[in-house]
Amino acid sequence: MAFIAIENNIIKVGDPITKEIMDLIKDNFDDLNTRVSGLSVSGGSIYIFNGDVSLIGYSALHQDIFYYKAKQDFSVNEFSVQLFSKQGITSGDLVLDLQKASNTNDANFSTILTAPLSFNFSSAADYSSLPASIDSGANNITTSQVLRVKITNVPAGFSGSILINVGAA
Repeated sequence: MAFIAIENNIIKVGDPITKEIMDLIKDNFDDLNTRVSGLSVSGGSIYIFNGDVSLIGYSALHQDIFYYKAKQDFSVNEFSVQLFSKQGITSGDLVLDLQKASNTNDANFSTILTAPLSFNFSSAADYSSLPASIDSGANNITTSQVLRVKITNVPAGFSGSILINVGAA
C-alpha cells in the first residue's frame, strides 16, 4: 500500500463525506503505520544528539562534553564526528569516546565503542568525518542510564569546532 494524495476536488467545503474519502484517509493511515513499524524493525536511527560542539576554551580538566540520560531503552547504532577545521595544527590526535553508566559517577562509565574515535592531525583534512565502530555487546542502553561523549586527547592549541552525531534505534 502506498500513500495517495487526496485531491482538493473531493474534499470541497459543503460536499458530503463519502466512503471514498474515508477509505483514502484510512489507507493513508495504514501506510503511515506500516512505514513507522518498518523503521522500528529495520533499525532506523533517531538522533539523540546531532550538534556542533565548540572547543574554544576547552580544558583537559573538563573532558566530558555531552551527557544524555535515557528516557527509554534503546540501542546506539551510530557515533560519528566531523572535524570542521584543524586551524593549521599538523600534529597530535583528537580522541573521543562514547560511554555509558548507570549514573554520572566517573568510575562507572564504560565505552560502547570497539575503539575510541581518533583524528590524527598529521593526516586528517579539514571537514573530515569519521564513523566509530559500535560494540554490539555494549550498545544497549536502558532507561535512566547515562551516555556521555568524552574527549580523552586534544592536540595542543586546538580550539575549533566538531560536529557530533549519536544515533539510536
